[in-house]
Amino acid sequence: MTTPHPAPIATALAALTADDLLRFVAKQRWFAGKGATPTDARLVNSIVLPWGDGRFAVARVIVTTGSGDATYQIPMASSESIPPGIEDRFVIRNATDGAGVYDAIQDPAFRAGLVSALAGGLVVRDHHSAWIIESLASGWLPAAHDIETSVGSAEQSNTSIGIGNVAILKLFRMLKPGIHPEVEVTQFLTARAGFENTPRLLATIVFDDNGERTTAGMLQVLLPGSTDAWSYALERGRPYFDAPIGRDAPNAFANDATRLGVVTRAMHDALAGDDDDAAFAPEVIAPEDLERWAQRTQQSIREGLTLLERQIPSRAFPRDRIAEAEALVRRRDHYVGWIDEIVDSVGDAASEGARIRIHGDYHLGQVLRTPSGDFMIIDFEGEPSKSLEERREKTSPLRDVAGMLRSIAYAAATLVMSVEKTIDLPTRELRAARWERDVRDAFLRGYLSDAGDADTRDDVAELFPDDEKQVRQLLSLFETEKAFYELAYELNNRPSWVWIPMRGIAKLFVTR
Repeated sequence: MTTPHPAPIATALAALTADDLLRFVAKQRWFAGKGATPTDARLVNSIVLPWGDGRFAVARVIVTTGSGDATYQIPMASSESIPPGIEDRFVIRNATDGAGVYDAIQDPAFRAGLVSALAGGLVVRDHHSAWIIESLASGWLPAAHDIETSVGSAEQSNTSIGIGNVAILKLFRMLKPGIHPEVEVTQFLTARAGFENTPRLLATIVFDDNGERTTAGMLQVLLPGSTDAWSYALERGRPYFDAPIGRDAPNAFANDATRLGVVTRAMHDALAGDDDDAAFAPEVIAPEDLERWAQRTQQSIREGLTLLERQIPSRAFPRDRIAEAEALVRRRDHYVGWIDEIVDSVGDAASEGARIRIHGDYHLGQVLRTPSGDFMIIDFEGEPSKSLEERREKTSPLRDVAGMLRSIAYAAATLVMSVEKTIDLPTRELRAARWERDVRDAFLRGYLSDAGDADTRDDVAELFPDDEKQVRQLLSLFETEKAFYELAYELNNRPSWVWIPMRGIAKLFVTR
């Protein structure tokens, strides 16, 4: 009996070195260790795929940095020479001594085989693991299987593959074992809760290691012609900011913001509407929940202001913001104490609300505006820096609301920066304040209105206290946490933008 020859990709992968993997990973947009130098990388397993004559495999690579180990999913392809059109940054090993290896996502032949597998389902095994595509819907792929595919170019932690104008695959790069919130929440909303403002889930990809499952990808309906709500808000807001001095333009985004508030509330009602699923059943807010949220906000305040105080003398810190920054630092105790006041003010009324599953990283970029004029909510992954368990925790839906309000503030700031050379400072400041106020109020009006889904609201838990003053106090708690988180983020990444969270912090305490 003859021994079967190993697949070409298996032979090529056996020749890969740690240096090959390190050079490749460090150049990728999805590599999460940008702030740390990777010190080691090793291939832990690879599964040869049943298309492409043994040239394709899906591999898992562990990368070590000063922050620890992280596992990444890398589809790989082998060839005697790197095909034309494959950029250098996608090459894992050049074809000098033996076959070349590159990121298979960039190969149209790999993507074509993947599309067929997504439509029909697939189970591929090696000695200890399986790579499984679970098809959840039929009929989404046109009969002509030579449908065009494309790889997304956006800066993101995952890789997106468009399949014609019908579906989009999100391939998760960093892998964490356990239930993935994006797949879990999307499936719940679209298949169980009947929520119509999230694209339907069509298929999932998982690794199965002797029963331990790790989500590796998800396929959803594509909404052709849609644009993200961030870009849409800026487009609608520009005429307001560009208007000649002394001649105000209407706020064209306000009505959209009201609709976005209604859709956001409908999402939270859907997430709170099933008592039979333990992962989604709403729970009463307990006093210790409120105390924990307050402590987390106070920690965010202390960390943000400590970092601000340390960076004020640095060359990167904007000189024209020093006085404002020093004033914030001096009020540290005041801000911390104000959080205690919120807890005392809300008190037992917090128990009138519910802890539910939420979006977890909600902002304008996580919403699509469709050609029909409605809003679709996407990307339920949560904050990637948190563990899956943290991302699946139940909390107040007002945390999502606070995230959207801060996103609106960033949109106003971006718009005001776009007219720095054409509009004088007092006019810019006035327009920014009014635009943000009007959009913010419109969003909250839609969210807090009983008109949105009045017919179904009796079937879901009460999300927050009846007293609107206490609702706004709770909202201030979460906005404060978010604003100080943004302060630390901008200090570490974009010091020239630090004025945006600084301004937001000041407004929170002026309007208290």
